Amino acid sequence: MRNDSLEAQACRARRRWSTSNWTGRKRRFKLEVYAEGLFLEAVELRDGEPVGLRFIMPMKPDGLPPYGEIRDRIRKRLSQRDVVRDPQSGRLEDLHGVIRAQFDEYDDDHMPMLLVDDMRISWRDLGRLLERYNGWGLRIQICECGEE
Repeated sequence: MRNDSLEAQACRARRRWSTSNWTGRKRRFKLEVYAEGLFLEAVELRDGEPVGLRFIMPMKPDGLPPYGEIRDRIRKRLSQRDVVRDPQSGRLEDLHGVIRAQFDEYDDDHMPMLLVDDMRISWRDLGRLLERYNGWGLRIQICECGEE
């Protein structure tokens, strides 16, 4: 058995992995052990840059990365769709009353964007999407990356 540093083990644990979403479009992820071997992170790559969905799972007690579990979680998330953009009006429509999102980069006005399905949407777009629910209750749940 090798007695490598955690950093050396983490370097060997880096992986690239691809799967398809609900449209059949290929999505690429970088899987990497980080935080001194405590977590496995999967970050979506777009044009080689880590800018898409992000998933985090704790390492197993035996120290082995949960590659199978994180891949299952990614496949499940990519098989679901929450929002569509109407091709004629360009307006966003939710499909089932639940919108799972992650924070993304900032827009030109320094406002955070949301990553919903494979779309980057602004807070203004989200507000327009929610307008039809005027008078209804709203629940926002904050959870770990990949568990939304």
